[in-house]
Amino acid sequence: MSSKGKQDLSGVWEFAFLPEKTPLKDNLARLRFDLLVAVPGCFDLTPEYYLRRGTGIYRRQVEAGGEMELISEGLGLRGEFYWDGKQIATVDAPFSPRVIRFDAGKPGEHELLVAVNNEFDDTPSSLFRRDYDFYAHGGIYRKITLAPAAAVHADEIKIIPLEPEKGTVRIAVKFSGAVSGLTQAEIRFDGQGESAILPLKDGTGEQVFQVPSPHLWSPDDPFLHTAEIQAGGESSSIEFGLRKVECRNGKLYLNGAPLKLIGCNRHDAHPEFGYAVPLDIRLRDLNRLKKAGMNCIRGCHYPQSEELLSLCDRLGILVWEESLGWGNNEAALTDPEFQARQIRETRNMAVKSVNHPSVIIWGFLNEARTDLEAARPLVKSLAETLREFDPSRPVTYGTCRLAKDVCLDLVDVISFNTYPCWYGFDQSQFCNKDDIRKNLSELVDFSSKPEYREKPLLISEIGAEALPGIYGGQRWSEEYQADLLETVVRFVLGSDRCSGTILWQYCDTRTFLSNCSQSAAGGFNSKGLLDRYRNPKISWRRLSDLLTNKNTQKKED
Repeated sequence: MSSKGKQDLSGVWEFAFLPEKTPLKDNLARLRFDLLVAVPGCFDLTPEYYLRRGTGIYRRQVEAGGEMELISEGLGLRGEFYWDGKQIATVDAPFSPRVIRFDAGKPGEHELLVAVNNEFDDTPSSLFRRDYDFYAHGGIYRKITLAPAAAVHADEIKIIPLEPEKGTVRIAVKFSGAVSGLTQAEIRFDGQGESAILPLKDGTGEQVFQVPSPHLWSPDDPFLHTAEIQAGGESSSIEFGLRKVECRNGKLYLNGAPLKLIGCNRHDAHPEFGYAVPLDIRLRDLNRLKKAGMNCIRGCHYPQSEELLSLCDRLGILVWEESLGWGNNEAALTDPEFQARQIRETRNMAVKSVNHPSVIIWGFLNEARTDLEAARPLVKSLAETLREFDPSRPVTYGTCRLAKDVCLDLVDVISFNTYPCWYGFDQSQFCNKDDIRKNLSELVDFSSKPEYREKPLLISEIGAEALPGIYGGQRWSEEYQADLLETVVRFVLGSDRCSGTILWQYCDTRTFLSNCSQSAAGGFNSKGLLDRYRNPKISWRRLSDLLTNKNTQKKED
């Protein structure tokens, strides 16, 4: 809970590498740490091990002693933690934070070693398979911190706005550690007034509170309140926002007003840094999106970093946050271990992100085989898991199964991933705007059936590849992509039924040369509105003009 004595372990670490299928334990004593690397970072983007599969071993010396708390904010694809040669933890889920509490021994200098493996697991229970359409980097993606362990640990704190205008919130906490005899927590808002009391039993408590001088959070006015929560001599400071997300009458509402989402799917990735994206690049991306007149991102297809979500809170950018998954088939969806991992990691995502007002939608299982009845039990369990933990946000998933999907009744928002005039047998040389409008109109009609019409409709993915510098209006050119995306955005802006579109995608991103669905030129998905180094394509400029009202007089063909 406390930041006293916390060490940020970002920086330079020693590094060794074991090739694919080389067991770590048999070679641990013979490792040669002959390279220096940065943490956070992806080892498979270093020149020495570029796009290699295997185990990267990070090592450094740290000053510590006694009971300690090591927090890993995210690595991939899996990791093992060693303290003075003894294993203290394993992590089996990419992108997910872990809190590791352990006895560090006598005060002094100790060796911390983190072994990160990026080899594919092809079993049905795998959370990141080789056929996912985004790259599986190896490395310590996000920060690692080390601090003396507090006597009382704040495992969960959630602040749920009930009546934002009046400032009423429900606060629920779960403490562990020395909770015997701990009967209350003290809560103080914005550093003002007297503390309010939250009664505790066995370290847990839940109660409704009144925030003094409430101020709504919105994209136009992203005001953040703070709550300082003290228990057992330890304290946590939580930022939160007062805002309300609703689904009613087939629309999304924010603070009582209809909401139209226009934004981009965004991988938190970069060709040079992988998933260890520097703060400067994250901030530039979000500022650029807002300046272009967009109001949201979808964090595809894994939990986003605390740093990114905090920036979205401050900038007023709305976020669809989802757990890791892509195209999962029947073998995975019905595998008990995969199901358990998905439920665990989806809940972990919600615990991590629940207090970010920018997060307005929970998602999971992108493009899974939800056209199969076999998918229903897991989809139902994931939706119920999210609603049980946080009933204040709608639940959805992006589906490419469209009218064949049999699980849409289980979620709050219908979200279609559709690629008219790109995938399919009819691949015309030039963009057919009528076909695009026809495809979208059919999805609007389908979602307006009696069983679905009360649910908001989102076009959660749509786009076309544009190779940077290819011009002329033909397929693969920048103009083709711009024509398609402008047609989509104009349709959505003019549709009373559609609550928005999240375009695929913000910028070109690394994937694999081929996977189960397609081949990718140069190993990059080139559907970005910007190229891989964030240089704008024609589509970015045209949509920016449209959304910032610079060409409202222009008519569609």
